[in-house]
Amino acid sequence: MPNAAPHKITVKFLFLLLPLFAAIGSIHAQAEYASDPFDPVVARNAWLLISEAEHTHNIPPGLLHAISLVETGQGIRGWVLPWPYTVGVNAPSSRTLSGRAAALSALNQWRAMGFVRFDFRAPGIARSNASAAETSAQLSALSDLSPVVLQPRPFSRRFNNTQEAENFAQRFLSSGYTNLDIGMMQINWRVHGSHFATLHQAFNVDSNLAYAVQYLLENRDSGRDWWGLVGRYHSGTAYYANRYIRNVYAMYLRIHRVNPSA
Repeated sequence: MPNAAPHKITVKFLFLLLPLFAAIGSIHAQAEYASDPFDPVVARNAWLLISEAEHTHNIPPGLLHAISLVETGQGIRGWVLPWPYTVGVNAPSSRTLSGRAAALSALNQWRAMGFVRFDFRAPGIARSNASAAETSAQLSALSDLSPVVLQPRPFSRRFNNTQEAENFAQRFLSSGYTNLDIGMMQINWRVHGSHFATLHQAFNVDSNLAYAVQYLLENRDSGRDWWGLVGRYHSGTAYYANRYIRNVYAMYLRIHRVNPSA
């Protein structure tokens, strides 16, 4: 776990660094949705809001930026910027299915929800991050009674505006699926949705960012350093928290042009 104190950086300098970033999507991004919309002006405005929040709340410059880039950063022509109209769809639990027909039925249900990549295991075969077409072909070749363990991979979608993102998220919520990450800072709706009056409010960039800052800072007096707070922001489980810290720290080093091997 990184313990170094975050370096200081100015907003102007951050903009100079933007072209440096490789085309990295959020942790859930899938190549199938690479053509989702992206407008540098919208992303720049989101970036400015994050800078203002860091200054207002005495958060080390670049830390919220790193979180936002790990959460919703959209790569385009070598640029990576936050995107406020993002919906992250977390993977449901794996299912153990009895036979080809049941496995194909589950696959089609998940495909209809928007999942495009899958992990599966069956006698004599195991695949990870397989396309829907490959998964369907492999499952179709199984015997009627072959047991199958099937799980979708998480993914994210980016939209032109709040309404489009809200409509997409509402489709999941209406079906009872709540494990979605909402907006610029990817607030998990299943865990934190009750803190917003409406889904529309959760997508509002000011409300979304304000809640993210509040949640990041609420354990500031617990003795955790900034990286400990970053881990807790993502998960209360040490394994997932530490993995998230590593992702944010790597992005943070990119922002500051720090070579960790130097």
